[in-house]
Amino acid sequence: MVQSGPVGFFRQIIKPKSKRLNKRGIGRARGAMGAPPPQYMMDMGDHLALVEPMPDNPQDVAPVDHILVRDVTDKEAHVRLFPGIRADQVRKALVDASVGDMKEARLHCGEEHWAEYTELLKLIWPKSKLEEGEPTPAGVHPETPGTIKFVVNASYFQAIAKIGFHYYLMHSRRGHRGDEDCFADIRKFIINGGDSDEFFKQKRRPRFAVPFGKLPTGGVLTPSQWSHVLAASEADGQAVAYVQLFVGPGCIPTPHYVSLGQWSSPIIVPNSAWGHVYLYDNPQKPGRYAGRVEAAQITRLR
Repeated sequence: MVQSGPVGFFRQIIKPKSKRLNKRGIGRARGAMGAPPPQYMMDMGDHLALVEPMPDNPQDVAPVDHILVRDVTDKEAHVRLFPGIRADQVRKALVDASVGDMKEARLHCGEEHWAEYTELLKLIWPKSKLEEGEPTPAGVHPETPGTIKFVVNASYFQAIAKIGFHYYLMHSRRGHRGDEDCFADIRKFIINGGDSDEFFKQKRRPRFAVPFGKLPTGGVLTPSQWSHVLAASEADGQAVAYVQLFVGPGCIPTPHYVSLGQWSSPIIVPNSAWGHVYLYDNPQKPGRYAGRVEAAQITRLR
């Protein structure tokens, strides 16, 4: 999950210093379990250009050599280039991206590789005419907007479901252990995968709210400290976990609601909803843990 989804990106920003992570290493976002690595792009006005995050701070990026191909249906694909790359490798990358007949292609590269890559383009599209555009001015461009594209698969949701399930079992007022029949489906999904919509897109579920987000007057209220928010409910015979990872300065990610199981019981348990916040140390300091846990005041909307 760390290597394919946004979790890896945020951990590179926080750089938690717990002893366990120091031994294991902080997973960087490079793709895992069949999911591709994140794609970082900058808005150049009329197109998006491929970039890569800087090792010391993923919020800063640098340009990389690549071509942007737009086909006749206006579908786009970015193919990263390296010295010595072959024409058949580029063609395969375009086929894998399901790009059709080329309508337009843009080459982004440094001067030292310009001649090599232009010859490469002539091999791939021998009948096309090459026109040289205006170069991007050298220097730092702090106001250029950017985007990150994450592609995750069932493995990502299996990890989220496991976090939510373990959290619920730790705090369940009913003493559930997790091996009950009502949790058979979520156990099977966590171990074997499957259709995540069955557990993540249930319409009948409680809703939780955090005191952050968009303001009626405009703007967004965000916390000053990075944190994870976990909550759960077992009201109305339904166990639901709330998982919201990396809430922080300027960042309010969409939470995950995980439907864990349902049961029928005449027993009414008080305080059927609860929550906790894991606060990262700010600034980071070495130790056994990278932060602390505090109980949250829960507001159940419905």
